This record gives sequence, C-alpha cells and structure tokens, in this order.
Amino acid sequence: MSEVLGIDVSHYQGVIDWKLVAQAGKKFAILKCMYEAQSHRKDEYFEENYRKAGIYGVARGVYIFIASASIKDPQTDANALLKHLADRPLEYGIWLDFESDVLAKQGKQKIEEMALYYASVFRSAGYFTGIYCNKYWYDTLITDKLKKEFDFWIARYPRKDEGVYNPTSALKPGYTQAVAWQYSSKGRVPGINGNVDLDVDYDGVVNLIAKTPEKKSNFEIAYEVLCGIWGTKNTNPTRRQLLTTAGYNYGEIQAIVTDWLKKKSNEQVAKEVLERKWGTKDTIPTRKELLTKCGYDYDAIQKIVNEWIGR
Repeated sequence: MSEVLGIDVSHYQGVIDWKLVAQAGKKFAILKCMYEAQSHRKDEYFEENYRKAGIYGVARGVYIFIASASIKDPQTDANALLKHLADRPLEYGIWLDFESDVLAKQGKQKIEEMALYYASVFRSAGYFTGIYCNKYWYDTLITDKLKKEFDFWIARYPRKDEGVYNPTSALKPGYTQAVAWQYSSKGRVPGINGNVDLDVDYDGVVNLIAKTPEKKSNFEIAYEVLCGIWGTKNTNPTRRQLLTTAGYNYGEIQAIVTDWLKKKSNEQVAKEVLERKWGTKDTIPTRKELLTKCGYDYDAIQKIVNEWIGR
C-alpha cells in the first residue's frame, strides 16, 4: 500500500472544517479524547471531531497521554477512556502517548509494564493499540519486547520545521521501526486555524482499518465512495483493492452506490425513503446529505414523504 497523510488534533485546534481537511487529502486523524489522567475530562471538541471526521471519510484514532496519575492508577485511567469511547469504532485505534518526563524517570521496565497493561485493556475491548513516542524514547526507553509487540508512531521534526513532508528526509524513521511518522508540529491544513501536527502512515491506513473489529456500515462506506474517499477503478490502488484490504465487501458496497446513482423520480425516491434506504436525520450520512449528494431536491422529496404519512 502507498503512504497516506494524516493529522493529530485536540481542543487547541478549535472548530475544524472536516470537509476541507478531507478534500486536502488527509486520510486519518488521531484525536485527543480526554484530558490527562488528573481529571479524565472529555476534550471539548472530541465529539464534534469524531462525528465530522467520520462523515467525511477520515479514519479516526485517539491518543491517551500517560503521565503521573496514570502511573498511580492505570486501571481508572484506561477505563475512563473506554467510558468516553462507549464502544464506538476507531479505524485508527488507540495510541499510548509516551513522552512524559515523569514516566521516563520510571525506567524501561516500568514503561514496558505500563504499555502491556494498557494494551491488554484496550485490545480486550476490541481496539488496535500502538505506541507514540519520539526517536529518543524509541532508542533509549523502549524495550525490545515492546518493539516486537507494538506498532510505533514516531515523532521527529527538522530543526527548521516548515510543515512540509519530505519522503526522502534522513529524519524519517525506518519502516522496521515505525508504521507512522509525525513529521511536523507546524503544519497548515485547510479547515484548521493555526498550526497542526502532520503525520504520514507508511503502509496505508486501510491496513489498520482491517485490524479493527468494528467497522463502518456499508451505508457509510458507500457514501464515502460517492465523496471520492475510496478512489476509482483507475486509481492506484483501485477502489476494489482499497475496500477489500480494509475488510469490506466491494460488490455489496458498489451495488449500493450504483442504486443510489440511478436516476429516479421524486416519488420513487420518496418511497425508498419510507423503506429506510436513504437514511434519517440521525444517520451518517444524514438523509439530506445523501439525497443532495446524489443530485436530488431534499425538500421536494421530504414534502412528498410528509404528505404520504399525513404530516
């Protein structure tokens, strides 16, 4: 699989226009879900970021910062994150954020112990779990056991960080070390005010999606196909290859897309709305988003539906 670009965000980025982020080619986003273990308070923008990223086909992951309170009570810390997630799917999994000086002072064996504990909790809940750290941490504080058992997302920036991805940079972690590289903390992306961390996934985010037990529905994926998220028969890799690698049934999804794109009368579509073929105001995508994307007049069709059901 080819490399794909992504971002990681928190409340610091404020309100994000995820449509613009997706159009800018960002395929995944690692979100801050909760504040550090001292409070376990949910990040103010997590719910909106999770929902909107999903609508526009951006694969979602979360990171959890491991620090002093985590060391004191890892069970409460891990369970707090799972409570916030509430069994929702994460296409890009959970990443243990190892960068705290307090944690570093605990030594390599304690760090290994913490990683294995959190991974056991999160993996038992059905989530892919990886480790985020910088190059120094990877070289000096990560044990060989962890290097064998985890995928790594490594942070390493150039001295003159201009937010530009250089695939041939000498700073780029090797494929044997990492699956992803955080290459800038000063990126600029349409839809985001100010700087944002920039990342690249080496082997294609779809490989992690395939490892995630909970996947998006065919309905959601078919809408993402309409939005151009999953390529075409002429892209490299092709739409069929991407969907198949990610664990989806290409034939089933393509059948949904083909049916949506058939030109039908408003009355035919209204009948299908009543049959729940076009979603509701609460689905992802919403009925209005889907009808509009397929070229229909939402208000005209909804008027017919309302008349038929006596509203």
